[in-house]
Amino acid sequence: MTTAAADVDVRTLGAQRLARAQQALREHDLPAALLFDPANVRYATCDGSYLVANLHCSYRWALVLAEHDPILWEPTESIPLARGRFDGEIRPTTSFTFFGSGDRSAGHALAAMAEVRDALRERGLAGAPLGIDRAEAVVFLALAELGVHLVDAVGVLEVARSVKTDLELAVHRENARLTDVAVRRFLERLEPGRTELELWADLMREAFASGALHSESRLLSSGPRTNPWMQEASGRVVRDGEPVAFDTDLVGPHGYLTDISRTYVCGDAAPSRELREAYRAAYGFVREAIPEFRAGRSFRELGELLGPRLPAEYRAQRYPFLAHGCGAADEYPAIVVDGHHGGVLEPGMVISVEAYTGRVGGSAGAKYEDQIVITDAAPELLSSAPAEDRLL
Repeated sequence: MTTAAADVDVRTLGAQRLARAQQALREHDLPAALLFDPANVRYATCDGSYLVANLHCSYRWALVLAEHDPILWEPTESIPLARGRFDGEIRPTTSFTFFGSGDRSAGHALAAMAEVRDALRERGLAGAPLGIDRAEAVVFLALAELGVHLVDAVGVLEVARSVKTDLELAVHRENARLTDVAVRRFLERLEPGRTELELWADLMREAFASGALHSESRLLSSGPRTNPWMQEASGRVVRDGEPVAFDTDLVGPHGYLTDISRTYVCGDAAPSRELREAYRAAYGFVREAIPEFRAGRSFRELGELLGPRLPAEYRAQRYPFLAHGCGAADEYPAIVVDGHHGGVLEPGMVISVEAYTGRVGGSAGAKYEDQIVITDAAPELLSSAPAEDRLL
């Protein structure tokens, strides 16, 4: 891990995020929230171990209280790690996943959630609504049996997370720099005769060597597999003059996403006219759209303004989003062509603006995406990964 990543004061980072989460609870008249989503648990407490496993298996959770200190439940073997990152109360978990509990899962979940109910009672919150983000079915069944009144807390936490603190923005900037370095080193190895999987491994190797935690996807394709988009890396051998397109989706040090996309030409042969036209459309859309992302603009206004700018021949296979928020992952808000949700851009939001351009039935497509910070003035561009000059 780099010095910049290692020097982050994780306790201050966590305390500032917890303050935002608690303020969000107060604004929604919600006295407490029980969090299982690893992104939310991390946000209100600290990073844990086995992050990817925790994405599909609940083994740590947190009770966040609007007017009291939070409680983190952590597996016994991970408590020493958590104590190095979090100053609040930490309790050992009663595990309930079917993986570990088998046919005793429901009983174990009831015991674990009884601890949560008792913690609420001790703080005078018996009978008060409890927010929850997500959990296994046995958790919901246990809380219902215990008489706990549940409400949805996903939106409360997502909106709170969408505006970053200054320290969070510093981590985002450093992670973007590390991703840019990884892309440039990847380009040094981009040559014909290698498979998509080999190229993807090169990009990930550079990222993980700098402290990346995981990638949300394996989106790298080449040649005709760039049309349509969303095809993951395969054993296909890349040929001279073909496009190689990828989406980083990289969760870097301290759990912050750098989400950029690029399309490059492999080798020395001249790229096709179809590829050049597609690339210019994607690149042009993103670069012209970025200045429109100003604080105070509504998501609907942006969608209605930007949607028509995408050339008609590429709309059938357009990317689902024109832009989206970034934090622990791709997250709220989403800017779309239609079906807009409410909300406005706020200073401190981190947004990825993107476009995919490829004609239906075509032999090539292009993906381009940049990440920005919303400010009171012009948006701040986070990434400096190079564009493909041979396609402009």
